Amino acid sequence: MAARDDSAPLDQAPTPLVVARKLAVLPHPRMRAAVLRETVLTLSPEAAAWLLDNFATAGRAGGPPFDLALLAAVDLVSGELLSYEDQRDLFEAARRLGLDSAADLLLSPGAAVRDDDAAAPRALVPGTRPLTLGERKSLARSWRQDVLERLINDPHEDVVTLLLTNPHLTEASVLRIATARRSSPAVLELLLRHRRWSCRPAVRRALIRNPRLPLATALRLVGLLNRTELRDLARDPHL
Repeated sequence: MAARDDSAPLDQAPTPLVVARKLAVLPHPRMRAAVLRETVLTLSPEAAAWLLDNFATAGRAGGPPFDLALLAAVDLVSGELLSYEDQRDLFEAARRLGLDSAADLLLSPGAAVRDDDAAAPRALVPGTRPLTLGERKSLARSWRQDVLERLINDPHEDVVTLLLTNPHLTEASVLRIATARRSSPAVLELLLRHRRWSCRPAVRRALIRNPRLPLATALRLVGLLNRTELRDLARDPHL
């Protein structure tokens, strides 16, 4: 996000409320993220970081139109709408200006288990022969509950993907994935994106309580919770 001659400086940037209202009238999250991207790229890095910081602070307090603006900001920085260079320039500007909320929003999620580690052979039962990734993927299609239970803690995304699409997998097993402190951020995000399981209230609550869920993903999830779920979270002394 190199400085451009036509980029708006901080004192000429549109107010956060004006941008938030513009986003709030759009009907789809992808549209809001795309329009926010266009706005951000017309600003200087400092002005854009200031805008995102306002969205982060006001959006966390709740209420329209900043609740939708925050979700658009999360979708913007956690997807592929911004190049690495643009996101880096925004993060550096936020740091220079002391905009901690924007910096937190732009900070890359914690690293997931490396593919080579996750793909390494591992035993389903201690003391037995380690199984290759291909063998574990094959077993993830099984109808046997004892086999599926032993695959719950598998760190590889391909194995988890097959498990989540297995019609014999129970919600209790999915909750074990959502609550496990050993689940990688990539696996937790995979679960959150899954059409069958992400709509289950118990799964959403378990995910947001897992400290390994990346901050940007947690913010997006908060925007999907209903009032009852939000009240329960507010009462949780461990969050």
